[in-house]
Amino acid sequence: MSSFPLVGASRREYRMRSAPRFLLLGFGILCVGLAVVMAKNLATPNPANPFPALVTIPFLAIGAFLIAWPLRARIVLNGTRIEVRGLLQERSADVSEIEGLRTVQSRNGSYYIKLYLKQGAGTMNYSNSFALDDDFRAWIQQVPDLDKRDREALLDEISHEQELGATPEERLGKLANAKTWGVFLTIVSIASAAALLFPEAALRGPASLVLAATPIAAFVLIQRSPLLYAVFKQKADPRAELSIALVVSGFGLLLSVTRQHFVSLQPLLVLMVPAGLAYFFGFESVCRHGSQKPGNIFVLLFIAGLYGAGFGMMADTIADRAPATTYSADVLSKHVSRGRSTSYYLELAPWGPMTAPNQLSVPAHTYGSLQVGDEVCLVLHPGSLRVPWYQLIDCTDRFSPDLTH
Repeated sequence: MSSFPLVGASRREYRMRSAPRFLLLGFGILCVGLAVVMAKNLATPNPANPFPALVTIPFLAIGAFLIAWPLRARIVLNGTRIEVRGLLQERSADVSEIEGLRTVQSRNGSYYIKLYLKQGAGTMNYSNSFALDDDFRAWIQQVPDLDKRDREALLDEISHEQELGATPEERLGKLANAKTWGVFLTIVSIASAAALLFPEAALRGPASLVLAATPIAAFVLIQRSPLLYAVFKQKADPRAELSIALVVSGFGLLLSVTRQHFVSLQPLLVLMVPAGLAYFFGFESVCRHGSQKPGNIFVLLFIAGLYGAGFGMMADTIADRAPATTYSADVLSKHVSRGRSTSYYLELAPWGPMTAPNQLSVPAHTYGSLQVGDEVCLVLHPGSLRVPWYQLIDCTDRFSPDLTH
């Protein structure tokens, strides 16, 4: 059984469920085994050589952690007290000392419960990996649900906000309309980003402009009705969610310029940095106020950086209709970079403004079709902001009437 009396009928002890416990133990044993095998393979006649230890110590440490954690972790109920025990820490509190709880959802679909102690005495956390029973659920119902309390308080505030309508029903109806607008903005941003995956040049301009305008639309909605819209909100928050549209706008806008390359990005920093800062500070306060995850501030900062970079490059390329110049260059070498994604690069001989050998990222099919010594053609544009940018083109297109030498 997952819960059982240890000392008296009022005491219950809960351990991890079998599946996550055995999974962690399995990974832990695997890491220890790898450390042992690596230590044997890397052993040298020189006992003073620290290299095997430096390699194996991290695997041993991770393995020991994964083995010890599920064996030690448990939740103990003893009358009105709860104890949460982890690998290195254990905390306990009486139910009267707990202000309330919140459910924190993780990005992989799991969640954990955070118990907030009164008078800022800290928190106690436990995950959904524990095998909890009806006794525990009955005990935890004594603790106020802060998410539910906040949701009801926000709904009550919306129903009494006179600027939203004449009656509570009409005001809450505005909340339903806000959710519709939030979904609409999300769908439009995703569709615009998806349009950039197609080669048709006619789609690039409108899709890029929509992505550039998405944060502006979101900012206007939040400023006009802060009670109806939120960024990185909690699951229980009844307001309309705008964070997905914001994330898509950052990634999508950078995606819109993936086929363009720049002689130098430094001149564009005067536009990239202000655009990124405006994006970040436009949503930082509402993100910080409405979220229980401090890490979302860093996510917002990252997306703001993507948006600022994409906005600057888009502004220089999207309306550039000036005559372009074509060049040719020889492929000196080629290589593949593998990490979370695979990138393909050509090393080109000096050409045009590039006075030294330079590296060019290309699609996989282009990389496979070219060999060292082949000639490639590039078209150089002056840029709407006078920041030159270029593209790889088929050499049969070098005499296009749209291009000049």
